[in-house]
Amino acid sequence: MKTLGFTIILIFSLCARSENGKGEAIHLYIENDTRRIGGPGSDNAYSSGVKLSYIFAESNVPNWAESVLNRSEELRNAIENSKTNYGFSIGQQIFTPNDTRRSNLILDDRPYAAWLYAGFSAQFQNQAQSHAVELDIGIIGPEALGNPVQNGFHRGIGIPEAQGWDHQIATEPTVQVSYQQRLRFLELKMADRKYVDVVPFFGGGLGNVFINAHAGGMVRLGTLLDEDLGPARPSMANGDNFVNPNTNVEKRTSIYVFASGQGIAMARNVFLDGNTFRGSHRVTKYPFIVETEFGVVGHYHNWSGSWRFVSRSPEFEQRSKINSFASISLGYTY
Repeated sequence: MKTLGFTIILIFSLCARSENGKGEAIHLYIENDTRRIGGPGSDNAYSSGVKLSYIFAESNVPNWAESVLNRSEELRNAIENSKTNYGFSIGQQIFTPNDTRRSNLILDDRPYAAWLYAGFSAQFQNQAQSHAVELDIGIIGPEALGNPVQNGFHRGIGIPEAQGWDHQIATEPTVQVSYQQRLRFLELKMADRKYVDVVPFFGGGLGNVFINAHAGGMVRLGTLLDEDLGPARPSMANGDNFVNPNTNVEKRTSIYVFASGQGIAMARNVFLDGNTFRGSHRVTKYPFIVETEFGVVGHYHNWSGSWRFVSRSPEFEQRSKINSFASISLGYTY
């Protein structure tokens, strides 16, 4: 019950800002397999993802939550001794089979699917670790606008449209909770500046979109590494890029490279298993997959940006192949 209460407080604290807030940020994330952003150019599997976030970097929990926190010393101490972020976002993810030229149902490949959602997130970070919780409420099906978004983009850049959207996963409301914890495991500093760190992480998701658990680690190498414990992306349960409320962004300049890997145990994936409450096209997913990535992150004054290349081991039996995509982000803090 303490964990549940802690999660609820983290998520809904964003609804009321503290009077002592010290920063806000806007983040745009784009994930795609197109070569235009450094992807493999395959246009299948996880074809596209977009997320726009607005973050409040708070120094205290909002006043309305104090009476709830006072009921638990554990929760109160955990948040009071941490830097905290609260935010909300809108996002969309699109999935397609390998051959988008076919208009018939492709039984041996993944279904067409799109997910449109609104996200509510909370993070807290201290000298030992960080926690990120996100609640996403949305819809899967034609209402998620996968067909007009994908084919509108295809028309705009002059490539063939995807022909099989008539066979997409049917309409289904979604509720999804994601969590990730990151740990400060190893840090190498010179003259109080951090140049190398190793960041283990673990977490999972629960809802009618995903039921999974993951564990892995990240290595970062660069100049004046941030204290945020690494970048975020929409297709991973790690919230948003953390905004340090005490950072002087007007004087911040840094760049680093990173590499990470994780194992994911997957009990449910609606984009492979099909609809939850009705029959639909589905494939036979693998219960465990491996994901790797490498990339670069930079900060210059108020601006931040990242690029990464992500690869996943085969996700289902009918098409046992590795899939990759690129992920970029752009942020502005003020």
